[in-house]
Order: sequence, then C-alpha cells, then structure tokens
Amino acid sequence: MKILVTTDFSTNSKAAIQFAANFSNQIKGAELIFYSAFEMMQPTAWNLSFYKKYATEEKHRLTKELEKFVSSTVGVNKNIIIKSKFVIDFTQGTEKAIIDYAAKSKCQFICIATNGAGVLRKLMGTHTSYLVNHSPVPVMAIPSKYKTKAIKKITYVSDFENLVTELSKVTKLNSLLKSQTEALHYARMGTNHPDIVKKIKLFSKAAYVGVKANILETNIEYSLVDRLTKYIGKQHPDLIILFTRQKKGFFEQLFLPSKAAELTFSTKIPTLIYPKK
Repeated sequence: MKILVTTDFSTNSKAAIQFAANFSNQIKGAELIFYSAFEMMQPTAWNLSFYKKYATEEKHRLTKELEKFVSSTVGVNKNIIIKSKFVIDFTQGTEKAIIDYAAKSKCQFICIATNGAGVLRKLMGTHTSYLVNHSPVPVMAIPSKYKTKAIKKITYVSDFENLVTELSKVTKLNSLLKSQTEALHYARMGTNHPDIVKKIKLFSKAAYVGVKANILETNIEYSLVDRLTKYIGKQHPDLIILFTRQKKGFFEQLFLPSKAAELTFSTKIPTLIYPKK
C-alpha cells in the first residue's frame, strides 16, 4: 500500500504526517510518499539553461528541508523515514499535481491536513475540496488539531447504495487496521422495510466479517447532520468513512447545508472519503 502525504511545511500540515506515520505502523507495511508541490514559473528574464539549473538546485534543497521537517514531526515513529520517499514538485496547479502524482505512483490514499475548525466544515473552497471532488484516489482528511492515536473504532456512514462494492473496501481496510467497524445507516422507510432487511443480510457473509450494521430510525424533526453530530459525539469513533459522488452527491447533500457549520465532531476526527462508483 502507498499513501501520498501532502505538506506545505506549515504547522497545520503536521497532523497529516503524524496520522500517516501512525497509520503505516498500525497496518505494518504502508509506503509513505511525502510530497510538497510549489507553483513555479520561469521568469522572463531568465534563459532556459539558468532556470533549469536553479530548479534542480532548489528541488535538492527543498527535498532536504522536507526530510528534516518530516523527521522532526513524526517523533518516535522515525523508523518510517528509512522506507519513505520525499518528493518536491514544481507545478502550475497544486491540486491537479497532487492527483496526477498519486495516480502515477499508484497510491491507494492521499493524506492531507485541513485548516481551521474542522474537516467537514472547511472542505469547500480548499485544496481538500478539490481533491474530494476530482481525485480518483481516496482522500484522508485530517483535522489540523488532531492528536494521533490508534484507529480502533470506525464509523462508515452509508446510504446503502452500491453496498457490496463499498463493503468490500471497508472490510479490507478494517482487516488491515484490526479495528471494529460499524456501517451506520438512517432508514427513511423504517428499520423493518424489506429493502433494509435484505441489505442487513449482506453483513452475515464471511466476506464482510468485522463490519456490523447499525440501522437507526430517521427522526424527521432533525436533519441528518444533526443526528450524525449527536451520534458521533457519543460514540467517539477514531475514523469516519464516507463515499461521495464527485461534483454532486451524497457527501455534499450530507454536509453542505447551512447546518454543516455546526459539525463540531469534525474538529477531532479524521475522515476517509472514497469516490462513489
């Protein structure tokens, strides 16, 4: 498994580095690629030869700085430095460069820290927003104030669409992390609806061992965001998993109404966002 860990050398970006280091240790074997993209264009007064020489020297310098920054950030997890890769990329579009490099390197995840009050609250209008809406590679969005710890409890928020495909991915990750995972679904038609009963039977299959269904009644007096905020606030999962249709879909319907500004749980909990097929 490969994880592209983005950083801009800021204090806020340290959360993603620390999360990725801990994640790698927990699953025992992930290769981390620490990546920083800089927008850079050739000044008109420079000839091409001089610019290329400058870019080569600057890339070498920044790569060394990146290694030092990561080393000082990972703390006791310095063993990951030996098997990690450090990449400096000069580009004219940071977000697209991240996606292109992740795809070219066949990474399974992109890990990025989010600024401000919380992951889900701050997704729109940020680098993370672009990645969530355009990247074919799943995105790990880590709150900048997140304190690293082992991932023992996962809440997979499901709309029960494409359940077989999604469960396969969630089960695989759950197996690697050796965690406890629940598939949380709010049943609009009631928990005993035939479609719900049929979907629940999937969880008894050996292929999805380790993931348990948690079906709750929908209370129309409260928005889905309100219900999730309250639920996750009580359960305190270590990771939230979502699947979203890029551009417009479940993720945005769930977290982009005005109520999203009140999602306090997102200030502490990392969120893994898969593109929905």
